[in-house]
Formats: sequence, C-alpha cells, structure tokens
Amino acid sequence: MSQIAYYRKLAFIIAILLAWPLEAKLLKPSKNSDEKEILIINGKRRLYYPIKDQNIHYAVQGPSRIEFISRYPVIRKKKKSHSFQYSIVIDSKDTVIVKHRYKVQRSIRSVQHPKHSYTYSGNYFINLDKGPHTIELLEDKDQKYPVLIRLITKEFESVGKKKKILTPMVHKNAVKLRTDNSTISYYECSPELPLQIEANGERTMRVMTRLQFSDVMGQEESYRLRISEGKKIIGTYYFSTERSSASEIEGRMDKVPGKWRSCEFTVPKGKHRYDLEVLDRDKVVLTRFILY
Repeated sequence: MSQIAYYRKLAFIIAILLAWPLEAKLLKPSKNSDEKEILIINGKRRLYYPIKDQNIHYAVQGPSRIEFISRYPVIRKKKKSHSFQYSIVIDSKDTVIVKHRYKVQRSIRSVQHPKHSYTYSGNYFINLDKGPHTIELLEDKDQKYPVLIRLITKEFESVGKKKKILTPMVHKNAVKLRTDNSTISYYECSPELPLQIEANGERTMRVMTRLQFSDVMGQEESYRLRISEGKKIIGTYYFSTERSSASEIEGRMDKVPGKWRSCEFTVPKGKHRYDLEVLDRDKVVLTRFILY
C-alpha cells in the first residue's frame, strides 16, 4: 500500500471515530453497592440500586454530565401518581433535594419483586467540572419504599459545524452578552417568564445558560431548569456557577452574567415544542438554544 493510500485510509477511520456518538456509561457505586434490583424495561435488563439508610456513594472523574434515573416501587393496581424524593450531596458540601411525581409504568417488571409495579422514570441532570468528585445519595426516611436509582455518565460532545441557532416562540428582546470583541444574543427565562422553543428532529438540542447575578447574590450560586414537552418532563437540570469576570451584559451594568453552563437532550424525528422554566424563585437565567 502506498503512503498516500495509507494516510487516506487512516484519515477516513479517524473521521468515523470522531463522528461516532459518545456512549453513556452506567456508574457503579464505590460504596454500598451490594443490594441491587434488575428491572425489565422494553425487553432490556436495567440495573438499579435502592437508596436506603446506608446511603450510596460514587466516585466520578470530571468533566462529565451525570443523569440520575430514579423510579419508585408501588403496590400493584394503584393507578394514581406517586410522589417520591431523595437527596444528592456533591463533594460533601452541595446538597440538592430531588422531587418527582409520576404514574405507574405498567410494562416494567422486576426480577427480584415480580409483584411490584414501578413508576415512570424521573430524570435529573448535573454537570461536573474537571477533576475528581464524590456523589452521595440519601434516602427520604418518610417514604414507605426505597427509591431505585441508576446513574449514567456521558462526556461532553462537540457541537460541530452543522448547527442551527433557535429563537424562542415568545420572548423579551434578546439580551446581548459581550465577551472581548464578540457579542452573543441570549433570551431571558425566569419563573414568571418561561420559554417555548420549537425544533425538528432527529437532532440534539443544547441549551446554553448563564445565571444573571444581582448585587445581593454571592460569588457562587446554583439554579435549576426544567424542560418538558406537554405533560412529559424531559429532565430537571441542576447547575452551580460563579460570576464571570470576562463577560458583561449590555445595558445592565448592575448585573453580572455567570459562567456558562449547558444541558442537552435528544429531539426525536418530527416537529416538537418544548417548555423551559426556572424552578428557583427570584432568579433569572439567560438562555441560548443550539440544534445540531
């Protein structure tokens, strides 16, 4: 084989590898992982861990996006929605209480508990910065049954060149963020002003966010976003950020943008309309939508 043919073949292989989607990986607890429950979901075996009084511990290397997939076991034949919750402790300091309410998904069965039914999954997302991190999951002692959970980790993907910037259907005037010599438009989202966005699949939606810091806020703050399509909750996303020293908001000299944080989700084939809402009172989040 000639050198030219060899390098062409090598370049082709590299291009395929770069285009290949990053696969999500199941995280195994670093502590208290002995008790497990296997659920059969759409014909596939999924491993879950019950959150009990001993708590569940994970060791994670960032940067990474963590998805917390939880379900609640209930007595068969109960058709009403069921509330359940648990707590996440990040690096032994930041505590997040996760609350869900879902109906029973009747197609699920358990290998260990065939007489139990299980709710639809509650999906919660947290981004972790570069470096080692610890995650601890705590039970809610007032619940009758332990919440079942599995953690999925996925590396951040590059958006690439084939991207499309989307504009919310109803919004205030775009907010201009200036960094060095560039200016980028963001759209304001708050508890009083949720946003709607339309997108055509089959693509991936990335939501870029920046918390708007006011004078009374500290150097670091956390905030939560919920994305839904109709009555279906796509996910609840938790972010922790700090004031940016490199960017400013045009026309709002008393406000400071936070460092950007992002989340993403899959847009299935066809036309879809998504709702984006801020779950924290008195907080404003500046958003930007990228479809790729």
